[in-house]
Amino acid sequence: MSRSIRICSYLVLPLLYLLVNVKLAQLGESFPITIVTFLPALLLLFVERINIKKLMIALG
Repeated sequence: MSRSIRICSYLVLPLLYLLVNVKLAQLGESFPITIVTFLPALLLLFVERINIKKLMIALG
């Protein structure tokens, strides 16, 4: 069960990232770009609570 949730979160986060970027462009970049840049990584670490070693393995 946790594996399917992990795969689903890996698919949802890039889509969320694209949606946030599109919304940011529509708003005329009124929000800091740095928060939007690091938001997917922060969400990934918060939701799954994986350690840095697993993250490095996932990134290759």
